[in-house]
Formats: sequence, structure tokens, C-alpha cells
Amino acid sequence: MTQGNQNITREPLGRIEARFLAKMGTRFTFSIEDARQALGHKMGDPTRQFLERLHQKGWIRRIRRGRFAVIPLSSGDERTPQLHEFLVAMELVSPAAIAYWSALNHHGMTEQLPRTVFVATNRPMPHPPKEALGITYKVVALRPAKFFGIVRDWVDEQPFWITDKEKTIIDGLDLPRCVGGVGEIAKALASAWGELDEAKLREYSAKIGNSAVAKRLGFLMEMLGFGNPEALRKAVPLAPGFSALDPTLPKKGKYSRRWGLLVNAEVGR
Repeated sequence: MTQGNQNITREPLGRIEARFLAKMGTRFTFSIEDARQALGHKMGDPTRQFLERLHQKGWIRRIRRGRFAVIPLSSGDERTPQLHEFLVAMELVSPAAIAYWSALNHHGMTEQLPRTVFVATNRPMPHPPKEALGITYKVVALRPAKFFGIVRDWVDEQPFWITDKEKTIIDGLDLPRCVGGVGEIAKALASAWGELDEAKLREYSAKIGNSAVAKRLGFLMEMLGFGNPEALRKAVPLAPGFSALDPTLPKKGKYSRRWGLLVNAEVGR
């Protein structure tokens, strides 16, 4: 069987397999237990072997252990479920939120399209998933106190969770390596300042528990001419000592005693 110029021939299906795929194909993803119920099997049954056979035949793909998706005929030779990468991320770890560079792009605060999907969670992840369905994922395990500022959004009529614009900025200042450096946050502030809640930025700066975040944010606001940096200084105590403006860059530059920063990156509108 072909569709367009793509050959999508697969191994033939038995009657039970065809009925099963028709039923599971209406779902976003399905679990082994979902399959067991659909097949009418009991515990200790051949459900796993049944799914493995469908996987080998090219009709389903494993997203992670115990979680699967049907591969539609429209996928062609790629043999990949038609699932948005953000929705797949929600299946890899729970709770989860699209964050950092991926959130910056989704919110329209950067023109850079990261090749990796960044996902935040408050679960310890000794062995985080790094790939699913051909997409690279970076799962960042945060302390529970840092897992906030998360909102629901939708793609392909399915919900997913993502850091709001303000938390995305704060997260980028907390872990600049996950957004391509502080320069990307400076660009985001310049392009989206009118859409940001300054009071929320101050609140999040204090809540994140990293004084360097407030130092970096205040410095950027002052250099870019945005908002009220003095209000930030009053709202968030700045720890003594100097933090690098951009820890992803060499520690060379001038010191800002006002903000307690080693200014090792150029920032401009």
C-alpha cells in the first residue's frame, strides 16, 4: 500500500490486531494496562508479547517503558507516531513542564529553534530519558521549591504544561546554559518586556532561591532601560560576593559592585 510517493507497506495484521489498533488509534497514547483491558486479558497474560509483535511489525512505537503510541498510515516510511514533541515530553516524566529554551521559543521570546526539547520536573531523575521518537530531550530535575510558575497550554487539541513567560525568564537567569546564555534572556527581555509582569518577575526572583538571578535581572533591566531596578533591589536581598553575569562564558570582564556581578558578556538592545 502506498500514499503519495511513500511506501508504507507493513507486515500484515491478524483480525485481533486490526481491531486492537482501531481501538487504540483513537487515543493519544496507551499503556500496557490499557492494552490488557482492550484485549480482555488477565494479569500474567500475553499482552506484552502481543505489543512486542505489533512493535516489530511496525504498527506501534514505544515512547518509554510501558507507554506506546499507534503509528498511523500517514506517517509513511518514517514509521513515527504523529505526536507533538511537547506532548511526548509529558509522557516521559511526571510532573513535567516545557521550560528553558523550548519555552522561550514557544512564547515567541526567541527566534532560535532549539534542537533539544527542554523539560523541567520536580522529581529526582538519576537516569533521565534522553531520546524518544527521534527527538532529543533534556530533562532538568529541580528542587520542588523551584517548580512553580507553570501554566497549561494546548497543542493539537491536547493539553501540556509549560513555564509562564516570567518563570521562563527567571529560569534562564538561574541556569543560563539551558537557554543558550544570558544574551538570549537579554534579547527576550528586549522583545517581550511589554508583555511581562514586572511584579511577578520580582516575586519569582526571590522565590527561585538564587541571589544571582536577581543580580542578573537587575543588571539587565538597568542596561536595557526597563522597569524599576531599584524596586527589585529592595524586594530581593543580594548575597555578598560576585556572580558571573553569564556562567557559560569565560570569567573575564569588569566588576559591577552595584549588582555584585562579574560582567563577562556584552548586553545591549
